[in-house]
Amino acid sequence: MITVDFVAKGDTDRDWKMVLVEQGPWLGPLEPELRRIQERLYGCLDAALDGQLAEKFPESAGKRIVIRLDCYNVPQDEVADFYQRFSAGVFLTQAYRHAMEPSRFTNGFSFEINFDSIH
Repeated sequence: MITVDFVAKGDTDRDWKMVLVEQGPWLGPLEPELRRIQERLYGCLDAALDGQLAEKFPESAGKRIVIRLDCYNVPQDEVADFYQRFSAGVFLTQAYRHAMEPSRFTNGFSFEINFDSIH
């Protein structure tokens, strides 16, 4: 079970956002943190594709899903590189190739990332 920090209507009527928040600083190695983010991202995709998002937020059914990662005090270059690789490659995999086809639950996906620091 993944944790989506919040779900909101997108910037247009066609979009809904699933927002994940990552807060650092990360004190240990980066690899386990990036793997954890990857699992959360896959969880968002699965929840949208399987209809769990639409069940909880019926207005989101058939909309484009924007998966947004808000990062605070994390290694920006490494996380940005990871997120770019994930978002560029996930729909090339056999398991998620169909995800860009419209369905009753989704009408495609896009990705956003935001970095900030908390003092």
